[in-house]
Amino acid sequence: MKKITSLKWKIGKYLFIFGILVIAMVFLFQIVLLKPMYESNRIASVKRISDRVVEKLLEDADADDAEKDDDLEDIIYESQNESGTCVRIWKNDSKGTMNTAYGNMGCFLYRMRPDERDEYIIHAMDSEDGSYLTTNSAVSMMDGDERHEIIYTRVFEDDGGLSAVMVYAGISPVDATVSTLYAQLWVIAGLIAVAVVILTMAMNRQIARPLAIINDKAKHLPEGTFEADPKTSRYTEAKELNETLSKAADDIQKADKAKRDLIANVSHDLRTPLTMITGYGEMMIDLPEEKTDENIQVIIDESRRLNSLVNDLLDLSKLQENRITLNTETVDLTELIRTQLRKYEVYQYRDGYEITADLDEGAVAVCDPLRIEQVFNNFMSNAINYCGEKKKIEVREKIKDGEIRVEVRDYGQGIDEKDIPKIWDRYYKIDKTHVRAATGSGIGLAICREILELHKAKYGVISSKNEGSTFWFCFKSEGKA
Repeated sequence: MKKITSLKWKIGKYLFIFGILVIAMVFLFQIVLLKPMYESNRIASVKRISDRVVEKLLEDADADDAEKDDDLEDIIYESQNESGTCVRIWKNDSKGTMNTAYGNMGCFLYRMRPDERDEYIIHAMDSEDGSYLTTNSAVSMMDGDERHEIIYTRVFEDDGGLSAVMVYAGISPVDATVSTLYAQLWVIAGLIAVAVVILTMAMNRQIARPLAIINDKAKHLPEGTFEADPKTSRYTEAKELNETLSKAADDIQKADKAKRDLIANVSHDLRTPLTMITGYGEMMIDLPEEKTDENIQVIIDESRRLNSLVNDLLDLSKLQENRITLNTETVDLTELIRTQLRKYEVYQYRDGYEITADLDEGAVAVCDPLRIEQVFNNFMSNAINYCGEKKKIEVREKIKDGEIRVEVRDYGQGIDEKDIPKIWDRYYKIDKTHVRAATGSGIGLAICREILELHKAKYGVISSKNEGSTFWFCFKSEGKA
């Protein structure tokens, strides 16, 4: 397993690597590449001056004597002052002899032997572009150092025949400069090392230390508490982390309270049928004449109620752990809803409920019919439990814009606007007086949400205080049956 190091050590490590890279770059460019880069620059300068001279010579060759000016001498003079170069120009006379036409009087090229000059010109004539560069000659200076030199020769044809331009530049020794830079490099390395230490300490204080404090505070999250230290919000990410952990602590507290409420609700829902079953069972044992069909039916009904509660709890657990697979098929939703509504006719005859249905015929959708029955029955049970004194429930199923929308509306007390986002939570339950004893587990809407999201269906609730609630879901229409 790879060892995980502290952030402060990682910061120091990366800054140390950065410092080494900076020193390596300085060493590479200021010491290793100084001489070749200097020589390359001098060669480029010599070639550039030669091109300017040749261009001016060709320009003057095509001009009348009156149009010629002194720009050529200016170019030679400027090159000597600015770049320390020497220029010498030879032209053929009427006898074919190369004679000096222009140049820096007294420079090295004027001390060149004719045979040496001719050798350079011959090399240039033999080349493809009419030029020849040499940098390998050296002369000993009075102080014993070596002085490398560049001689660039270029030949060309003008109105007078063959002409040649030579440009000379000396390359000063850089050994002393390299020694100075090498000494400076140690100073730079020391300064970078000090800077790395200071930056590591500063970044540790500004970045790593706040995260360490946040980590210590976050250890109390299992208890549902997180007290953000204002000193740790020194940068955006740390501030957002504090806010996220604070919200997580609040959510943990809410979830913990909701779990306690769920346990209390489920315990109450379990205790009621168990009490009924126990009471009726003991009564029939003590009083044999009470073994009537009605009393036995009470025991059966309460047993079914217990079974329904346990099934709801198991279903919710499986849905949340993605352990339920949908068995989808093409379903006539109209017929499915009409079949389920027959179960609720007993509430109309026995308890006076008014349940109306407005259904479009032949609404076809692809879904798991057993799970959608579960959703619809949960919506119906919720409506019966919370429909209020009016005892009025409306069921609608409409096809519009390629969608099938199923609605179950009650006319009860409705839901506060602040409670609407919470009603689908797995542990949330709105406290209010029911018209009748709740037959569900109190987690029916959480099950509906999980099933509908598994179908990737739209769903929601429309509710206003004292005006009732409408729970709905939508499926894509697959045509009509």
